[in-house]
Amino acid sequence: MDMAAAFGTLANDGRRCNAWAVRRVEFANVPKDAPKDERVLYQHQPECEQVIKPEIAHLVTAMLQRVVCCGTGTAANIGRPVAGKTGTAQDYTNVYFAGYTPQVSTAVWVGFPNGQIPMDTYYGRSVFGGTVAAPIWHDFMVKAMAGFPVEGFEAPPPPESGSVPSVVGLSIEEAEKKLANANFTPIREGVHSFEPAGTVVSQAPGGGARLRLGSAVTLRVSDGKGEPVEIPRLTGLTQAEAMRRLERLGLVAAVERVPVDDKHLDGIVVDQSPIGDGSKVVNVGATVTIDVGAFDQDSGNGGGTDEGGNGNGGGTDEGGNGNGDGNGNGDGDGGEALPSETFFARAI
Repeated sequence: MDMAAAFGTLANDGRRCNAWAVRRVEFANVPKDAPKDERVLYQHQPECEQVIKPEIAHLVTAMLQRVVCCGTGTAANIGRPVAGKTGTAQDYTNVYFAGYTPQVSTAVWVGFPNGQIPMDTYYGRSVFGGTVAAPIWHDFMVKAMAGFPVEGFEAPPPPESGSVPSVVGLSIEEAEKKLANANFTPIREGVHSFEPAGTVVSQAPGGGARLRLGSAVTLRVSDGKGEPVEIPRLTGLTQAEAMRRLERLGLVAAVERVPVDDKHLDGIVVDQSPIGDGSKVVNVGATVTIDVGAFDQDSGNGGGTDEGGNGNGGGTDEGGNGNGDGNGNGDGDGGEALPSETFFARAI
């Protein structure tokens, strides 16, 4: 009865009602169509109290629905919204299933009334709430719910989210406390690092990320035994050369392509992060981002159409006019132009 009443509180939006057995007592010799005050000798008046916030009751109900649909209580599925929980005592002495629909709360207990006797010996196998009590609950509730309309539970409140604090550089104890205060769950992961043992060297997700409150944040914690690696200077190297150098040092390359105007910088590292000036050391496995030049072959200078077109002009060594042609004319004084020199015009 206590179990059924407790779970009924969740079904009743957090309002606890005292358990009772007799709903109504009527006179046997009074016609059914008589006024109620002449026909009813006793009518129970529920005594209820709000003991849990409705939104908390709805949230717990949403979690307990997962027990029946996808967890240990699947044997209690009766084809309509159900929430509940299995229970198994130590040594298999008692097993339970307590569950409810929006209208009815029922608890099933299986055990020996004369003492704490392990049931695995009696059954010849281990017994659990989900395998023994839940099927009984199912068979009872199929009959008990007959005639009741199918109703759903109230939706739980949307989960709250928050900003993950940055804890890199803190001791693991400080980091875990900071994350717990922000309502996140810290998960430790040991790594080789030259940082002092017990120091958080990285976290995932990083500081500033928004997550659902209660979500896990992985903290990589130094063992103090790693060797520091100095980041090399990579600017001016080809992408392949830079990646080989990082690989030899045990570092990871992240490549980003950036546009360049000089075709000689195509495929060349033009920038990196962190910089390689000898002032930065990292752990093996750290990531270095390299910006690699990408030259656009269609971005030449001069005039012409969108497709480009070259106009050639001639000039004597004394000077003269050279006419450019190619979807756009360009006239200019030759001046000191040599016979072998060619002018290019491209319309814009």
